[in-house]
Amino acid sequence: PLEQEGGDLSTGPASGKGKKPYLKKFKEPDSDEEVVDVKALYNVQESWRTLMSLPSCEKVMVSEKAQKALKIEVGINVTQEFPWKQVLFKDLHDALFDELENFMELNKKFKNFNPEHYVLMGYCPILTESDDDPPEGDPFIFYSSIKESKVAMGIIQNMEHFDRWRMQRRLRKKPRRWVSHGTEDEMTILVEHFRDEPIDVEIQSVYPIQEPKHVVFECRLTRDVRDGVIELLPSENIKWDNVTKKRITVAIQSAPPRIDREQQTNPTFPSNAWSQYLYEIDDEDLELDESDVEDEEEKKKKQGKPGTPDVMQPKPPPEMSSHIQMLLNTLDFNQIDSYRDDYQLISNRQVVQYTNPYLQEFICFANISKSNKRFVSCCDWYPGLSGLIAACYAFSTPATINEASNRVDYVQRAVLEPNPVLLWSFSDNLNYKLEFEAPIETTSLTFCPFNGDVLIGGSKNGQIVVWDLQGRCERLGEEEYLTAAQAKYRDMIGEFLNWTIDLEDNLIVPATISDLEFSPKAQITGFYWLGHSIYLNHFGKVYKDPDPWIEHKFFITCCFDGTISFWDLDGSGSKSQKEKMRHRMLPKELTSSESAFKSLIMKPTYNLYFPEPITSIIADTSSFSCLTPNPRLINANPSNYPTKLIAKDPPTLRQNMVVSTFYGHVSRIEWQGVYSDANPTEIINTSIPFARVHDGPVVMMRKNPFYPELFASIGRTILAIWKEDYPYSPIFWRQRACDLTAVAWSETRPAVLYLTRLDGILEAWDILSRDDDAVLVEILGGGVITYIAEHRPSLPNKILGIGDYNSSIRMVKLPHTFDVPLTNELQQLMNYVLKEERRKVGIQAWEQKYYELNKDIIEAKREAEAETRKEMERLEKEAQLATRKRKVGEEGAEEESKKKLKQYQGLNYNEKMAVKWDELNLNRMMNILMSRKQMDPEKLARETALEKEQLAYEHAKKKSHLDVLAQVENDIATIRSRILPAEIPDWQRSEMIQERVKRELDVADSYQAVADDSFEILGMFNEFKSIDYIEFLERGRQRRQLLDQSLGGNTDRLRWYQEKLRNGDLNDCQFGYE
Repeated sequence: PLEQEGGDLSTGPASGKGKKPYLKKFKEPDSDEEVVDVKALYNVQESWRTLMSLPSCEKVMVSEKAQKALKIEVGINVTQEFPWKQVLFKDLHDALFDELENFMELNKKFKNFNPEHYVLMGYCPILTESDDDPPEGDPFIFYSSIKESKVAMGIIQNMEHFDRWRMQRRLRKKPRRWVSHGTEDEMTILVEHFRDEPIDVEIQSVYPIQEPKHVVFECRLTRDVRDGVIELLPSENIKWDNVTKKRITVAIQSAPPRIDREQQTNPTFPSNAWSQYLYEIDDEDLELDESDVEDEEEKKKKQGKPGTPDVMQPKPPPEMSSHIQMLLNTLDFNQIDSYRDDYQLISNRQVVQYTNPYLQEFICFANISKSNKRFVSCCDWYPGLSGLIAACYAFSTPATINEASNRVDYVQRAVLEPNPVLLWSFSDNLNYKLEFEAPIETTSLTFCPFNGDVLIGGSKNGQIVVWDLQGRCERLGEEEYLTAAQAKYRDMIGEFLNWTIDLEDNLIVPATISDLEFSPKAQITGFYWLGHSIYLNHFGKVYKDPDPWIEHKFFITCCFDGTISFWDLDGSGSKSQKEKMRHRMLPKELTSSESAFKSLIMKPTYNLYFPEPITSIIADTSSFSCLTPNPRLINANPSNYPTKLIAKDPPTLRQNMVVSTFYGHVSRIEWQGVYSDANPTEIINTSIPFARVHDGPVVMMRKNPFYPELFASIGRTILAIWKEDYPYSPIFWRQRACDLTAVAWSETRPAVLYLTRLDGILEAWDILSRDDDAVLVEILGGGVITYIAEHRPSLPNKILGIGDYNSSIRMVKLPHTFDVPLTNELQQLMNYVLKEERRKVGIQAWEQKYYELNKDIIEAKREAEAETRKEMERLEKEAQLATRKRKVGEEGAEEESKKKLKQYQGLNYNEKMAVKWDELNLNRMMNILMSRKQMDPEKLARETALEKEQLAYEHAKKKSHLDVLAQVENDIATIRSRILPAEIPDWQRSEMIQERVKRELDVADSYQAVADDSFEILGMFNEFKSIDYIEFLERGRQRRQLLDQSLGGNTDRLRWYQEKLRNGDLNDCQFGYE
């Protein structure tokens, strides 16, 4: 068929020299009947000739080693059906150019080519089809000109479009006119025939044969005829409660259509009479009358008496005529089967068989040693291979409930407890494949859809952790086989290196962590990826890159402290670091295990702050679908076969988004950007609220991947389906019997979504089938289910991953009804949503009109209801206050009096009265505030218990930090005493000095007497008049030295001088001279 439709490709490009390039654009015909010659629509041969005749087309033979390095292995990455791939030029230059003979010419052609740009490369087996001895490697072609690469891309798109249309045309079954081949003549035996020559047959039997009359077909109900149906009737003593059926807005078939067609269901003679009794009527039997029959019976009785034995002659078998034989054959063919289904003989329409769908669990992932007493907080599927899922475990999630009475040492938990992040595989459910080292408890996860080796985690303190797998997922199933010599050599080397530290092969350390100063301050609750052409600057402005070859890797995180951050995975300033590391003069063996993200500086490009804890956002983010390989590759490895994510990028990113908060609000916020580069953070003060329908915290929102304007939100017990541009009311909302914990849309059916509940029940909703209740309710356990994630690939089965309270991830198979989409299902869902929106808009307009016509009556009724409510609340508050006072008076009167005595102890009367007045005023203001806010004190205390616990924890943490800082000096002194040697004093010399000083002091006069004598002598000493000031000081210094030498230490005079100098009284002293 390829030669007939697309032309013969074996002639190669040589036959097309001198011809014009074939640049025809393929357009699908309106009808297949109009197509006479497929080659006239599009010529594949001419397209290949044009591709290989372009001036910049280079034909090379690529070895298997180069194919693995460039990831263009034939049969794995590229095939004859999908031969084209874009390769980075620097990888092409490093891996392929050195093997080619004409690498000098190629270097000239790629002289000014950017190393970061891509080169179009394709697998072309027709180059070597005619060669008897082809060279080593596989034939490939690539283009050195960007302009001609774009021309080739256009030709390739037309070829792929033509191939898809051609395959669909082959698979499409065309309705054709019925052509008779004579088979209907062979089915005449099922039709009742009336022959001209009737056959006279007389049958004699003990039981009379009843021949039913020929009955004309009429309308017959099943309950009127008992065709083997047993009716079970209940007891008359049972009393039944009538249940009123709700209105169902889905059309159903209440009765089968009436079909007027003749059908022979029963023959005109008994079906089983011939098999019980068979008589052959001879001519002699026809002449017997009744008297002859009686004589024959008397003779038989006499012969049966004793004494007259007669030998019985065996009766020969009867000979059947041809007519009797034909009758018996007819009866044998038309015998009635009571269990035969005659519907296929009556109608050609297929009957839909309804069965009860159910979930089938087939695998479970759990490691209690790593994740004991934790919940599955988040999961994400590896984008490059099927059956690989990464999961993080946490002690609490937004959907779980923590009792305020449970006291937890958070410091001990953060220091001693592990923070597990594990990678599981369908091929092994007992052991995890990889473990990611996390410094802090991880609450959210995501794989980079553009680079599957990058795993990003959000921590409880707001930091972002990046792990680099470096292709380890592709090598999970590889086994190393060593020869005896290799094993012996490895053991010998291990004995020499037994002092080294054993490193775990399955442990991955973080490549980089965001700076704590610039990160959010609470747990990360979600990741959302932007389109590859969307990027932001530091001023908060959104731009779309016009260059389709440049891929940006921006993602959004939402945090529990109200921060929404925009991150760039490429990072600022990391490109130069990568280039430096790439050109470093080191062997490859020393840098092979070093991640390219090691020098990445992670900090937010722009921040938004909303004054409520955010749990989810809905923005113009990307959705992803999965492309699976051919069934041959899937059957070769059904657990882990290669897949590819296809991004559904929105055209642009609007500077607004929908956020859900832990306070139960769903709001739309909008940011404008800032004009200062100092602090790229914008505070959102205004928002557009959606209708308040949730009765608790909105723990999760999810966007429909097929219909992005539609999203679902869950809060406490309420499920709500919203249209993004209609905030006045949800499309519909339903209240469930228990708190909801997670929601997820189906990846294959637009109208299906899954819910999980706090009591361990999973619900599947099909909106087009029924919107009043779930179509499937499955009990999966008695505990909470914290997360749900659907496996994108559908082959060999559609899998749903469920994280439960046992820190285990259970994989269940979905029924085929949730896997195969309905005909035009997306359009039906859009029509349903638009119909509900129009209905609600009409109701809203009617309500507004009714309000305007009856405004006075409605306002008066509202005022009366408000006054009645206030009065009832006042009476209820008074009753509660009286009950509380009575209990307090009866139980804690003594304690209250003791507290008051301690509180007022040491205060005078005026101060006591002031304290009492402040207490009474505070209680009065609190009662007024609580009544105006319409809040219950007990409910408020119960809801704020966790917040108070967190504040207490923060206070205790700050206090512990202050205590640690206060003990720093003592710790330093202790460490210094341990490090520095202690000084050993010379006690013998000190005692000798003290004894000599004591002896001299006992013998000498007192200081006052010596001072008086000295002043007296000094006053009478006339020689001082001829001594200048400098000489006097020099003599005093020498005398002081002599005294010190004779005494062996300082004297009391020196201590007196130091005390005066310290107190600042030295200038007031008189030293005997002016």
